[in-house]
Amino acid sequence: MSSTKKAMLFAALVLAGGAIAYAQSVDLGAATTQVRTIASQAAGVIGGLIGLIGIGRCAYKFSNGDPGAITALIEGIVALVLGQIAANML
Repeated sequence: MSSTKKAMLFAALVLAGGAIAYAQSVDLGAATTQVRTIASQAAGVIGGLIGLIGIGRCAYKFSNGDPGAITALIEGIVALVLGQIAANML
């Protein structure tokens, strides 16, 4: 094989390798944004549900005269606040 043919073959391989590498590159920016949005919404929903359960527990304790009602109310409010903080931090 002459050196010209070798140089052309090498150039073709380099170009093919570059084309393959370019075809393999994937932009994950949109996927990352979607995952962050889903995680943020899930954190807000889960924190909200836990907070509502805590407030419902507080209402049940108040109706039965349980002295731990205020503690349940505080736990419910803290869960709501922490859920919103978690949702906004993502």
